[in-house]
Amino acid sequence: MKYNHIPAVTLAAALLLTGCTSTPQISALESPAAAKDQLPAGVTIWPENEIPASSVRFLVDHDGIRYVGAKSADGRRACVAALPEDSHAIWVAGCSDVRDDREIVHVGGTGVSETVLVSDGFDVDNLTGDGWKPIHKNIVIAAP
Repeated sequence: MKYNHIPAVTLAAALLLTGCTSTPQISALESPAAAKDQLPAGVTIWPENEIPASSVRFLVDHDGIRYVGAKSADGRRACVAALPEDSHAIWVAGCSDVRDDREIVHVGGTGVSETVLVSDGFDVDNLTGDGWKPIHKNIVIAAP
């Protein structure tokens, strides 16, 4: 009789854990492709077999830098790139696994503010107090 409650407790714990492990969304990467999503001519950022060029989405222009995001075909990895309009500046890009609501990927380089790709609904207030500035619902940059 004392063992009748164990399956119920186990089931309840499993349901709670399942709710905590859902994959976060980056809705900007789910939008239909548009002409502005195309990378500049001659620019290839990610290997096509890992991150299809068709998944690249324009996110925002800010202070002479074009920010784009992309995702793997299975949606398990998300990427961000910061492409300066200045042809002498170097673009930066990176990818990371999408596991939970958090900072997905953090990149930075010479001439480009540190950039963080975050999931929808990420609480950017935790970052803004530390000198970060949201410029898009999924992009936060280091404030100058």
